[in-house]
Amino acid sequence: MARDGPALVFVEVKTRRGRRFGKPAEAVDRRKQRKLIQLALAYTARRGWSETPLRFDVVGVDFPANQKPRVEIYRNAFDGPESL
Repeated sequence: MARDGPALVFVEVKTRRGRRFGKPAEAVDRRKQRKLIQLALAYTARRGWSETPLRFDVVGVDFPANQKPRVEIYRNAFDGPESL
């Protein structure tokens, strides 16, 4: 979790050692998104931050053979609680 202005940003980081199974960020499917949203809602409710704006980012890190890692950042990667 991080802050960006007034928003709490929940960041999911996925890694891969190549593209055989797709890009790392593709692993954050709808089921995973729902789980992350539910986790964020529970976390903010416990702290009394229910009115705080939320954002969900995904960072994909790819480790291709014999190359430097590639990092892709998907800011606001999916909709928040309103999509549940």
